[in-house]
Amino acid sequence: DDTVGIFPEFVDGYNILILPTTGRYFQVPYGCMVPESDVDNLLVAGRAVAGDRVSHAAMRNMMACTVTGQAAGVAAAISLREKVGTKSVDIAKVQAELAKQGARLS
Repeated sequence: DDTVGIFPEFVDGYNILILPTTGRYFQVPYGCMVPESDVDNLLVAGRAVAGDRVSHAAMRNMMACTVTGQAAGVAAAISLREKVGTKSVDIAKVQAELAKQGARLS
């Protein structure tokens, strides 16, 4: 499980509208911020994360952007401290730091 945060179910775009009234949450995976290319030490956050049309309609709103921004910052700091690339960072350490900062992971 590589979840780095959650946010309320809210999709708005591509003729899809789901308002955050259900009490359900989306989990944001670390993998959507890591490019599949050979480039290491690059994380993508905010509206530029990977996904299909529906997930993009959800991830382009500001509350999702804050989740990926905080996670990218934490992952970058841990990768520097541990002297590993962002593709190899220990996700458990990222999740522990995010939880310590008050981020909701589930």
